[in-house]
Amino acid sequence: MMLRLTGFIIVLVLLLGAVGWLGQHDKVNNGLYRTYYGENGVPNTHLAVYQDAAETYDVDWRLLAAVHRVETIFSHSSSMRSSVGAIGPFQFMPRTWLGWEYDTDDQKGDVPEDEVDLTDLALIEQYGGLGRDGNGDGKADPHSLVDSAHTAAYYLSEHGGKKTDSVTSVRNAIFEYNRSEQYVNDVMTYFENYESSVTFMPDERNTLSQRVAYYTIRYVEWFKTLG
Repeated sequence: MMLRLTGFIIVLVLLLGAVGWLGQHDKVNNGLYRTYYGENGVPNTHLAVYQDAAETYDVDWRLLAAVHRVETIFSHSSSMRSSVGAIGPFQFMPRTWLGWEYDTDDQKGDVPEDEVDLTDLALIEQYGGLGRDGNGDGKADPHSLVDSAHTAAYYLSEHGGKKTDSVTSVRNAIFEYNRSEQYVNDVMTYFENYESSVTFMPDERNTLSQRVAYYTIRYVEWFKTLG
């Protein structure tokens, strides 16, 4: 009996270790978060950020939530960076944030963050960048959820994404944000889902798969603190 119990504990430890190790890989993490949030889930801790940015620039907060969902599955990690160099929760290219008048050899829009201060409002104004200071701290930080949400709202508003604009205009604004028809369709799908029914997480976990994903995410996050 003791041998069987010891064997079970060893298997359990190995299994949990494997889950923790796998959870450090982006694809696994993304899969967990997609399952957890499902088609209608929005982080309740982000709601005030979306609503404030949306009200400031007259866009629908659910549109902002949909963009954030598609871009980074609601991440607010300061280390978020895509394979092409887009940074932050709402995935702006550094040169778009700072301004395309900034002189650099990289034509895709990357700017090394040790080369220039992307948060400097004076530089952003000088180079015609998009970056906005959403929380009034005197900086426009692309890694800040608040600043990047305000910047996304500003950009959508400027390109026809206001609450009073037509669906066609909103779709065009999303396309300007990311020039992909698939991207537009993905954002509009979540936007429409949130319009019809939205579940604020983590207060509600309605399905078994959501509950499993939620506790796995919590375990993976705890596991990372050990390393």
